[in-house]
Amino acid sequence: MKRHFFLSIAILTLAMIPLAGRAQQYTGISGLLHVPSADMHHEGDACIGIHYLNKNMLPDVGFLYNNEKYNTYDYYLSITPYSWIELSYVCTKRMDMVDGEPVYKRKDRNFSMKIRPLQEGKYWPAVAIGCNDVASSVASIITSNNDNVQLYFQNYYLATTKHFDLGGNELGVTLAYRYYTRDYNAKWNGIVGGVTFRPSFFPQARAIAEWTGNEFQIGIDALLFRHIFIQASLKDFKYPCVGLCFQTNLLGHHYKY
Repeated sequence: MKRHFFLSIAILTLAMIPLAGRAQQYTGISGLLHVPSADMHHEGDACIGIHYLNKNMLPDVGFLYNNEKYNTYDYYLSITPYSWIELSYVCTKRMDMVDGEPVYKRKDRNFSMKIRPLQEGKYWPAVAIGCNDVASSVASIITSNNDNVQLYFQNYYLATTKHFDLGGNELGVTLAYRYYTRDYNAKWNGIVGGVTFRPSFFPQARAIAEWTGNEFQIGIDALLFRHIFIQASLKDFKYPCVGLCFQTNLLGHHYKY
């Protein structure tokens, strides 16, 4: 009964979300920093959060003011109805002119999905496939013309992740192939990957290092007090991003991380 109740709420929630939106990469969906992984949130997890995005995390088109890229932020809602699927909805703020002043008025919206067909085992990695901006993918198929749809962040990926025990510490290794559909994001196409390290003395936290396809990125994140998830990173070792999320399990399960 509990599971059916959760699924009903999840479906109703998604049904009320406008799906004809755009995508923001790796916000609300589990992963590394800017690189997808085959890790998943726990079954029943729901997250609502906000993330500051340095302009170097953004595409070179669609986020310009006076022909210059600008920093912005997004906010998101994500759910994991089953252990093998994650769904996320994201709004990324865009700048516009109001009474001659620049304000964050417009929104670029996202509906994303990740599916894990193979769970990690003792001798094999987990495997996941995903797409950011699923709704725009459908719209572009219906219209038969991608030029009619703004696909600022749209990409598809295949990711594998394996974890190793190092004396009570955990080392995670991720390798993925990613393809962005817009040429202005092509610098992030191809083979990407990274490593995570979770210390035994504080398993709720992890350190992350990754190759995005164009630059290196490092960061840390942690789940505090069971519900508060924070993440901070430096893209190319100098451009900061930071996020804050409230996370809970709608099935009543409790996890350390």
